[in-house]
Order: sequence, then C-alpha cells, then structure tokens
Amino acid sequence: MGDYKANYQQIVWNHTVPVSRCATRASNGPAIVGDYEAYECPITGKMIEGRAAHAENLKRHDCRILEPGEKEDNARRGREAVEAENRKRDAVIDAIAENVGNEYFR
Repeated sequence: MGDYKANYQQIVWNHTVPVSRCATRASNGPAIVGDYEAYECPITGKMIEGRAAHAENLKRHDCRILEPGEKEDNARRGREAVEAENRKRDAVIDAIAENVGNEYFR
C-alpha cells in the first residue's frame, strides 16, 4: 500500500480500458429472460399471455415454433410444386393440341 501512495503522482490517467479487459457481460451467472408479450392466437383468437401460456397453446394445437429459414423454404417448395404442375399441364395441353391438329390436317 505504501508504494501506491508514493507513486500516485506518476500514474497516467487516460480513462481508457484495453478491449481485452472489457467485460462483455456483467457476470457469468444466469441471464434473465423477459416474458413474452401478449398476442392473439391465430387459431382460436384467444389472448395468449406469457411464456407458459404460449407453450401450452402450442401443445394444445399440436404446433411448434418454426426453425430459422423454414418459412422461406416452405414458400420456395410451394412455388416449385406449382411450377412443376404447370409444366405437366402445359405438356398435356400441347399433346392434345398436337393430336387435334394432326386429325384436322389429315
């Protein structure tokens, strides 16, 4: 303690802390997660308030939370299925038109 008081005038106070010494979190203890905001259930129209009610509502309706990117993948697969159906329909229509044309021009 004596050295500190003796060398106090020699300390450089620059008020910056090296990045490596900065804490990213105040502690390594458990994090507190807030509760969900109330929302209206899209299936029943009932208000769902809180995390427990949300989990129960998902279970009651046999639903789950979508994974990241799952909604976009489903939309893409739906578009691909529609395009494939359109190609099949076009091929059938072309075949019918060709047969009708061949019958007409005999």
